[in-house]
Amino acid sequence: MDQIQQIKQWFNSLPAREQWLVSGTGIFIIVTLFYLIIWEPVHVGLKTELRKQQSQTDILLWMQQAAAEVKSLRSSGRSGVIRDRDKPATLVIEQTIKNAGLSSSVKKIESSGKNGARVTLDTASFNQILVWLNTLAKHNGIQVVSANIERSDKAGRTNARLTLERSE
Repeated sequence: MDQIQQIKQWFNSLPAREQWLVSGTGIFIIVTLFYLIIWEPVHVGLKTELRKQQSQTDILLWMQQAAAEVKSLRSSGRSGVIRDRDKPATLVIEQTIKNAGLSSSVKKIESSGKNGARVTLDTASFNQILVWLNTLAKHNGIQVVSANIERSDKAGRTNARLTLERSE
């Protein structure tokens, strides 16, 4: 308590103009500390949390749309039905390659009889190849007999030599 008395005594001994200056400076320091220690962190944290919430809302909306699409695809899908059974395997493979977006990666397609083909792909997307092969197997009855898949210099890309055959 002795120190508070000394500060009061010092303050009262100042001329009125300096008392106003010291009071104003003290108020400015208190307001600045309040802003820096309390207001700004709360404000920044609130903005961050609102951005996170918006991001999560966007993800939820996307997932709901994807779930609806999956349901509609499942209900419209005809499992077990082999399409294009009467077409040559090479023709079916060429059509499905175009549909899968792999046309630019095709280096060579060779026929190996009525029911098979050899396909060489260069710097093709690995994920697209997997989707394409799954489509061939499920919807066209064409299976991979042998595969040689090597990593390409580009990330996510592969070089592949595939032998495909339709099961009778």
